[in-house]
Amino acid sequence: MTNTFVSKNDYLDRLYSNGNICLTASKTNNVDVRYRPFLALFSDETFFVDENAKTDKGIRNIIIKFRIMYPTLKELNWKYVSSNFLKEIYLKSQEFDWYAHQYKIPDNLSIMERTNLHKYLKSIKSLRCLSVTNITTNLWYCYFSPDKIKFALFENGYLIIADNYPYIDEFLSNICSIYPQINMIKTLPDYYISATYEQLLYTQQSAREIHIELRKNELQNKYQCTELEALQKLQKIPNQWEKLLFTDEAEARSLIYSNYVRDCLKKKDKYRITRR
Repeated sequence: MTNTFVSKNDYLDRLYSNGNICLTASKTNNVDVRYRPFLALFSDETFFVDENAKTDKGIRNIIIKFRIMYPTLKELNWKYVSSNFLKEIYLKSQEFDWYAHQYKIPDNLSIMERTNLHKYLKSIKSLRCLSVTNITTNLWYCYFSPDKIKFALFENGYLIIADNYPYIDEFLSNICSIYPQINMIKTLPDYYISATYEQLLYTQQSAREIHIELRKNELQNKYQCTELEALQKLQKIPNQWEKLLFTDEAEARSLIYSNYVRDCLKKKDKYRITRR
């Protein structure tokens, strides 16, 4: 018997053969984007975990969630690999149609408009957007719907707002009083706002994912159960789980602001009345 050397590229080609999909790259599951670089799950049950994240509780919780979300992946045995190998996996993923590409710039823009929008999207790629943010933050930074008012606020104090919004001065007064750290304000064409949220789907947690987390929190508080038990309860409600998974982003943002921020404000008002 002769041994055959298999290169890393050959192995990656085999890994993606026969229609195999990297589920964590395609964002077909709700995985915390902070942990995505440390693991890779494939549709054929191949599962890799960064060897440097062996004891991380966040990774362990994600593995438990995967087992619930994908009941067909019963075994889900993982292999520890290097960080560089995981980077190669995600680079390879970008070659396929199922990969979640970045926002596609509209064709009806002029060359100058396309260039400027491309530069803008590149500049915010590493920034965290607070107007669709992770619910673990201890403050609600925005009490406004980003779709209704057409704005985006970033953690470094950068605020963009559509230049055709009729009540800009009033809006800026309100939002600056809530978030005094704002240090840069730009008015831009409203398609910048749409492009911002489209790109955020691939760089941070989506509004749909946040909405699902909020629904789980509701059940946890109502039944005094764990997060995993709340997730199981959601999945047992007829059509509820499927509806949550396929909620449109704009609709999810609207639900977050109308349902949860309103409740947050009511609690604050109640607290003020009690103190008086």
